Amino acid sequence: MNALVDGLGRAVALAVAVAAGTAFVLVRVGAPWLWAVVLALPVGGLALLVARLPRATDIVWSQQPATLSTATSVQASTLASRLAEAAVDQDRFVNRVQPRLRRLAEARLRQEHGVHDLHDPKAREVLGADLHRLLTDPKAPLPEPSKLADLLENL
Repeated sequence: MNALVDGLGRAVALAVAVAAGTAFVLVRVGAPWLWAVVLALPVGGLALLVARLPRATDIVWSQQPATLSTATSVQASTLASRLAEAAVDQDRFVNRVQPRLRRLAEARLRQEHGVHDLHDPKAREVLGADLHRLLTDPKAPLPEPSKLADLLENL
């Protein structure tokens, strides 16, 4: 707390010195002393504000995370949260999750089976009725996690 008060005290002293210097210069230039004080107050306030801003060289002390995370765990948690939100909100599923699953399925169908479109009858045959409906029907609900895992395993 003492360092905080010290820092604030220095900032206020700097602001007062800048305001007094500005007023002195304005009086020397020929401005009436009342106007010099009125014009020097915002300059002093700005100096106080600048003095209180954190510097780029200031050390930001923060606690280290309990566990080191990798990009994989971040992606997995992001995917899990998106799927949890999509399970509750049908629009989120249709707009965010379903198009990504569709692109994944189309790429896999092109690579493995030479099928270029999900609406091709062969795609329905390869994917199975449930997975095909999940990927193409905008009213298809997101199944429970174990069922979704089984469907995606077939992909």
